[in-house]
Amino acid sequence: MFRKQTKNITDLFNNLQSDLTTSKAYHSFRKSSKEVTEFYLTDEQHERLKHMKHIKRSMYLFGWILRAMFQKLSPARQIMFIIGIVFLVRVQASFGGRNSVSLDFNAIFGGGLLVLVILLELKDKLLAHDELEAGRKIQESLMPERMPKVKGWNLWLYTRSANEVCGDLVDFLKSDSERFSIVMADVAGKGLHAALITAKLQATIRALAGEIHSLPELIGKINSIVHRDSPSHIFSSLIYAECSEQNGTITFVNAGHFPALIVRGSTTKECVKGDAALGLARTITFTEQRADLNAGDRFILYSDGLTEAKNETGEFFGKDRLINLLSTVSGTPEQIGAAILRDVDRFIGTSTPFDDLSIIIAQKL
Repeated sequence: MFRKQTKNITDLFNNLQSDLTTSKAYHSFRKSSKEVTEFYLTDEQHERLKHMKHIKRSMYLFGWILRAMFQKLSPARQIMFIIGIVFLVRVQASFGGRNSVSLDFNAIFGGGLLVLVILLELKDKLLAHDELEAGRKIQESLMPERMPKVKGWNLWLYTRSANEVCGDLVDFLKSDSERFSIVMADVAGKGLHAALITAKLQATIRALAGEIHSLPELIGKINSIVHRDSPSHIFSSLIYAECSEQNGTITFVNAGHFPALIVRGSTTKECVKGDAALGLARTITFTEQRADLNAGDRFILYSDGLTEAKNETGEFFGKDRLINLLSTVSGTPEQIGAAILRDVDRFIGTSTPFDDLSIIIAQKL
């Protein structure tokens, strides 16, 4: 009887533990904890933690995060934080000997200062979030239609940001009655600085696209502007493709971007690598490439946020997994794009997206 009750209690505990570790709250906590450590700790600190035992690792982890957080506060808030901690320490020391009035005052004052620091930091975060949200809405207003209507083609253009604003560019331009252009660019880095450079790059492309008809000359001019106006450590990859509405001919220039993919039935062909990325040198010679699509063939562009998406173990989604997927899916570009996104999201699981993700699929009808 006793053994049976003990077994029931053990089973109940194991079931409860299993429910906790598989619950959304648990995964949310793990994800939040991982984001905190990735933000506050350096690569060297992460490496040192791997070689520590559990208790020592926990102590160092807490200390490093607390120190990094303290260093990110303004000087005035650092002083407030120290005073708050001092008063809370005095509260702990007062147990067993001090009167309750002094104890309550110390607790209220010390805790109040710490809460004030948190409120000020939260206020700054909310203000920054509102500004980034406004920037995101402006970016969305500059985006082309997801499925532009073009004679003889079926198009799907998609991008999503890893943060509030996006450093990838996906664009559609109507050249004339017989041609249209699709553009994909990826500015080095992510976040606000990448988004600002992306907006300038889009404006530059749209301003020059109707004035210069030679693709290598057009991209060369764009490169000289990017090199002149961007910080020295910032560069951008770009594919600019011009498509004919009369047939399946695509002429394009690849400036440091992933090679385009051409899917014909269950076979996927990777185009040749392109030239140097924009901004690396003032003068770069770009080469024009050409692809001829038959009815049903698909021309696919993607950013590194797709193939370099990582799961919880640090494994990349990879180009091979993408190519294998493209050989098995069919349908419209929108349906194929949705299948790619489902597979990527399933692969990364609860991991936080590391980079912006963009896809363009152009199918000849």
